[in-house]
Amino acid sequence: MEKLDISIITPSYNMLPYLKCCAASIADQKGVCVDHIVIDANSIDGTQEWLAGQSKIRFISELDNGMYDAINKGLKYAKGDILAYLNCDEQYLPGTLAFVMEYFVSHPDVDVLFGDFLVVNSDGSLVSYRKAFQPRWYYIQATHLYVFTCTMFMRRKLIEDGMSFDTTYRSIADSLFVIDVLKKRYKVRHVKRYMSVFMMTGRNQLISDNSSKEIERMNSEHGYWCSKILKHPLNLLRITEKLLHGCYFEKYPLSYSIYTGDNIDKRKSFSILHGSPLWKLGN
Repeated sequence: MEKLDISIITPSYNMLPYLKCCAASIADQKGVCVDHIVIDANSIDGTQEWLAGQSKIRFISELDNGMYDAINKGLKYAKGDILAYLNCDEQYLPGTLAFVMEYFVSHPDVDVLFGDFLVVNSDGSLVSYRKAFQPRWYYIQATHLYVFTCTMFMRRKLIEDGMSFDTTYRSIADSLFVIDVLKKRYKVRHVKRYMSVFMMTGRNQLISDNSSKEIERMNSEHGYWCSKILKHPLNLLRITEKLLHGCYFEKYPLSYSIYTGDNIDKRKSFSILHGSPLWKLGN
């Protein structure tokens, strides 16, 4: 099999209208060869039938042990030099994948790349813009994952080195993964570019009782000093650094185009004259 530029993994379960939009946002990326893999947990909403008719998507439909198990499974099937995962309720903005590939080619020492993203409602209207900065494991340990995985791209070597998502965590394994990547001193970089959108569907896996319990578990197992003793000083440092990087400010108009509803024929364009950097997941 030919080795493609980039592989995108999408875990799926009964999210067909959003999966169609997610897949369309990958399929229309220009200037890059894409290996899109959907790992579906035996959906019963027509997903399996739709996937069977998609010649450009590789897929598996079988029971799994949650989202992170599906992602791990997809990463094993991936053929690309660069790997990423994009959930059904997320989309790439135009030009994202070509930019990512060019960045990795021109920065051969970088192992993982993050960017910025937008939070939108199901109709595409803006909820907030989310700008990040260089990820630091102790900030994440003390507060929350402030770089979002819909903007995360990594070299295949991480998976070849044995990196994977801890499936004993159902909600926050992405935080553990990024902390582990940083602690193992892979070279991680952030770029000031909107790469993707996260769509509020009413079914998103956000902060829940289970997430709170898993955060307590992670802190007790991996980060007592950061999460307890130094929590407030580290959070203050994080907010200060975020402010200095301009993450709370935006130039308008802010324009973007995404797929909305069940329409995968054409992106819908938006031009926003004012917005907020604040979102309920954290400052």
